[in-house]
Amino acid sequence: MSLIAAMSGVACQRDGTGVSARCYVLAVTTEPDGDRELEQQRDEIDAVLGGRWVPPDAGKARVLTRFAYDEARRFVSRGGLTSLGLAAIEAVRGGAQPGDPLPPRPPDYCIHHVTDTAVIITGSGQERLAAVLFSHQHFPRVRFGHRFPLLPSGGRRAAFWLMEDIETGDLHRMMAVPPRADRAGITWTIWGAPAPGLEGQRDSIEAAFGEGWRPLGEGRPRALTERAYAEVRTLLDRGGWTGLDPAAIEAVRGGAQPGDPLPPLQSTPYIDGVTDAEVAITGSGQGARVAVLFSHHDFPGVRFGHRFPLGLDGGGDPIYLKEEIETGALHRMMQTEPAAGNNGIIWTTWGSPAGHPG
Repeated sequence: MSLIAAMSGVACQRDGTGVSARCYVLAVTTEPDGDRELEQQRDEIDAVLGGRWVPPDAGKARVLTRFAYDEARRFVSRGGLTSLGLAAIEAVRGGAQPGDPLPPRPPDYCIHHVTDTAVIITGSGQERLAAVLFSHQHFPRVRFGHRFPLLPSGGRRAAFWLMEDIETGDLHRMMAVPPRADRAGITWTIWGAPAPGLEGQRDSIEAAFGEGWRPLGEGRPRALTERAYAEVRTLLDRGGWTGLDPAAIEAVRGGAQPGDPLPPLQSTPYIDGVTDAEVAITGSGQGARVAVLFSHHDFPGVRFGHRFPLGLDGGGDPIYLKEEIETGALHRMMQTEPAAGNNGIIWTTWGSPAGHPG
């Protein structure tokens, strides 16, 4: 018999991503029933997503949801691309509010932007999840993936939730700052379940170091806005704090006016001063850990290493290491420089010990 342990979970990303939040109750399974439940979930998801993506309300009475309203408002005010149906957009354009009725969809309605779906099981052993791979006509040459948590309610509801998330704009908002594809070339949704096990932790940490901090509009042409100009003028006249980038401040200091071009925004390193990061799995068995090897500009010629503990918060986000290094932990450690290992690596003294099973 399988063990079902109720735990709270939230299918969402960090504050500020604009991705809708959805709460669910996770299920934890143990063998032997875990295989059967996972395969059942995969089959239910495949029945919904394996062909044409037909929402559950096709041909039925429906109302304007809050998520659909927000996406329609975004599209009406800013334009761009959307997977939302025309009826919802026109209703919002005409003044409709959440909860107002919408015309029924035709019985044969489908979200036709999504193509080439394949429902699979990812991971190995007991750390496996159902997932769907798909393409989207608005993002050619990108192959997407979404991992589903194992839910007590099965896969049908989770599949319809994903369909609603994509229709109401989560994929388009995510692609405003595209996440890094994994080693197989798959771009995974940021609101799906994280990859299980050490490989999932490695992928999350590798993405953090590889992408760094990427501003919205990275690399695109931009101009000094009136609002930014006024904020910089206030800062220069009175002092204070601002979240504006240094290029805008220096441009106004040099005489720039609203409408003048500014240098495109660029990403910044994940950890200030850290370069040449390599992420790998070290050790074996219960002592296996994800580790990062890196250099630091304050210690030329030194190669550092840090082993991460199991079960990092946020699906493997190594933010604590950034906080430690940027608040001086590495510099304090190097006041009494530890001995390097046989491979010349100096391991941080606060990381997970080599070969430690806990």
